Amino acid sequence: MSQQPRKVRRTPSFTAFLLTGAATGLLVGFAISVLGPGDTRYGDVATLGFLGLVCAGAGLLLGGLVAVLLDRRT
Repeated sequence: MSQQPRKVRRTPSFTAFLLTGAATGLLVGFAISVLGPGDTRYGDVATLGFLGLVCAGAGLLLGGLVAVLLDRRT
């Protein structure tokens, strides 16, 4: 009997992609809040937190999308 080699399916780690996307988005949000124009209606900490959360959520979605696209490719 001859055994045929099995093809190994390599899938991306979704957790790693999601966490990397969220962390990158958080850093981008912080950079935007620090380098962007100031607003007198909101405090610096509120702007930092809001933009950090919004950009972290966007990065999370983007990281998930990249993981799904890479998973479909394999």
